[in-house]
Amino acid sequence: MIKHIVAWNFDAENKKENIETVKDLLESLPDKIPEILEFEVGVNLKQTEFTKDLVLISEFKDLASLRAYAEHPEHQKAVKIINYYVTDRVVVDFEV
Repeated sequence: MIKHIVAWNFDAENKKENIETVKDLLESLPDKIPEILEFEVGVNLKQTEFTKDLVLISEFKDLASLRAYAEHPEHQKAVKIINYYVTDRVVVDFEV
């Protein structure tokens, strides 16, 4: 199994609304992309200098499934929208 974790920070302008928009968008992906085994999206509750605003924790069968997800047209559409709102991101992929 592969865990895929992504965390984002958002621009300050309309931050709360933009986080909710992206959260809803991400939560729509499991119904559209069969390679997704687990998919959890969470909004950060406590802001510090070390935190991110939104996190995605997902799971895939193997690296090929993760690659298929990354290349899927629905994921590509989501990436373009997300890139409009975020200021930075961190990504970690690891085997479990």
